[in-house]
Amino acid sequence: MHATAVVAIEARLEWHSDQAAHVDRLLVRPPALQADDRWLAAGEDVLRGDTAALDPAPWCQPCGQPNLALERAGLRLPAELAVGRHYPRGIFGLAPGSPRDMSPVRMAELSDNGTLQLDPNHPLAAAQARMILAPASAPAAPALRLEELFAGPGMQGLPAAPALAYFTPGAFDRSDAASDIAFYTRPRLTQHLDARCRAELATLYGHLLQPGMRVLDLMASVDSHLPPAPAGLEVAGLGMNAEELAANPRLTERVVQDLNASAVLPWPDAGFDAVLNNASIEYLLRPAAVVADVLRVLRPGGVFAVAFSDRWFPTRAIAVWSRLHAFERMGLVLSLLYQAGFTDLHTESLRGAARPADDRYITVRDFADPLFVVRGRKRD
Repeated sequence: MHATAVVAIEARLEWHSDQAAHVDRLLVRPPALQADDRWLAAGEDVLRGDTAALDPAPWCQPCGQPNLALERAGLRLPAELAVGRHYPRGIFGLAPGSPRDMSPVRMAELSDNGTLQLDPNHPLAAAQARMILAPASAPAAPALRLEELFAGPGMQGLPAAPALAYFTPGAFDRSDAASDIAFYTRPRLTQHLDARCRAELATLYGHLLQPGMRVLDLMASVDSHLPPAPAGLEVAGLGMNAEELAANPRLTERVVQDLNASAVLPWPDAGFDAVLNNASIEYLLRPAAVVADVLRVLRPGGVFAVAFSDRWFPTRAIAVWSRLHAFERMGLVLSLLYQAGFTDLHTESLRGAARPADDRYITVRDFADPLFVVRGRKRD
């Protein structure tokens, strides 16, 4: 490769499922392309500042394989199995000598007689996907392999019966049954996402919002993650702690309310142009009811965006959240928006950005918090 000013490369998968459009991005350093001659050749264009397109099919393998039938007897499997969900291949004994093989297989059928039907194909095997390499605008974390681009995308596509897949018995249990009011009495005047992740989220919101919009920050805290522009936004915040809301400089209206006690938002119909939910959807005990009321308070054409990462208070999150793969969490949120009647559905993910050098967790992990976003619009 020729020496250039490009220090990071954005590898992007663009694809569609029956319900939504999807974009999954991974940032890598140029040496990551050396693992495959096809990546290396495309990288020549990228390092000159251009973009390159590749067919991702060779890396979305296996493909075209029939379902596998297994007997559950004799296998040490999780007590909670759900049709439509993905599980590590190794737990089914499908990788001799590799019980820790984490490559996914989808549960296609679970019979009462104990027979399992597994779909062994890559989650993107049947999708019409595009792979694009381009110069990145942010630095990449070290030691990431480009192969990781294909680990996860596809799992956010909805199964045939989303409610049965995601909301199995016990899905809304929490290990800490104490009231939300008690938990949130003490203010947490801190950031829950690192600076790089917050900057990416603000950039995304900048593309969605227009000057003068009325915006609701749902489950708000000290930061709404909004960009400086567009100007003139009127931002209402609904959260659990008055001191946290008071510390948020972007809010022009502040409401304290426990959505687990009442899922009805205290605003009239069609009052907002956009509703944003940051790093908190996993704490809702009745998420479908809340999402339905978000639809009510949005104006026709209004957008609802749900963003999260891989950090949360584990004792306060619903049980199913920790059981799901990160990309399946996007599927869970996507199913909520789809069932509520949102249209123009999208999911977006970003992984591999470098954690800021001054971040307090830099010694724990050198990659930034990954960003996952699901969004949709209310029909006009």
